[in-house]
Amino acid sequence: MTKNDYILPMKKNRRILFLIYEGFELLDMSGPMAVFSATNSLSGQDIYQIEVISPDGGLVRSMSGAEVLSSPLGETIVSADDTLLVVGALKADLIRACADKVMKQWLRDAARTAERFGSICTGAFVLASAGLLSGKRATTHWSGCRQLETLYPSVSLQPDALYIVDGRVWTSAGVTTGIDMALAVIASDLGTPVMGQIARQLIVYAHRPGNQSQFSMLLGAQIAAAGVFSDVVARVQNQLENPIKVGDLAEIAGMSERTFYRKFTDHMGLTPSKFIESARLEKAKELLEANVAVKTVVHAVGFKSEAGFRSAFEAKYAVTPSLHRLIHGQN
Repeated sequence: MTKNDYILPMKKNRRILFLIYEGFELLDMSGPMAVFSATNSLSGQDIYQIEVISPDGGLVRSMSGAEVLSSPLGETIVSADDTLLVVGALKADLIRACADKVMKQWLRDAARTAERFGSICTGAFVLASAGLLSGKRATTHWSGCRQLETLYPSVSLQPDALYIVDGRVWTSAGVTTGIDMALAVIASDLGTPVMGQIARQLIVYAHRPGNQSQFSMLLGAQIAAAGVFSDVVARVQNQLENPIKVGDLAEIAGMSERTFYRKFTDHMGLTPSKFIESARLEKAKELLEANVAVKTVVHAVGFKSEAGFRSAFEAKYAVTPSLHRLIHGQN
């Protein structure tokens, strides 16, 4: 694919600012940075100006030991064409960053002007400590969700999302999901077809919608069901190709159907029928990625019709089964 294949309807150039600090996670920055850099390279245009900034400027040591050259915050004036992204780190370095009063004030000032601002991974803690996530929907790495919710209860935490966009605020769950969020920025600025071109060029999975879970639903269900509904979850998982009745699951659990419905929903966070459908769709996704034909998948996961399957799959994953198989199928 050549530069001439890319027609980018950009009305203005934008600047992407990555805010780093001692001990930052390098991949949180380099993954999204590669997306914006590839857009420039493949279009032959300086669509995005990419800059790295830090509290004091100069070389900043990452968690991996690699050092990155940065400009100081004091010399960085944020404009209405800028996107500001705060990267994450592990606990000790993150605590120090959250305690940096100068950096937090700079963030508050910058956020008033920037076109959009956000975080990658645990960078959400830095934004929250500056008061920039109050009343906003946001997410962070799954391992920090409970602590973020405890420390900053005014944040409307979405712990099961890959990334969240709430107005001008963009937050991602971390590491590779920062790439998904960066691709979403490309889609917002340049359109979905261009985003798809960039994803293919980088040889990454096609952009995953932000509402996809950070976890395997069935793995999460097995953990949640341990000791209570383990046999029920196992029955669903092993019998997806067959009709599954809620009454039969209630019998396995040793409860009346009404009691089972109530207790299962309370404990698992899903109604039994919704859980069954989600399990079918997750298994379908795995089969499609193994290059199994769509018609075969429909029957293998117990859907009554191909049309119903296609509709349910697209509603959950924001992509058709055929396209998912084409993009993710094993070679």
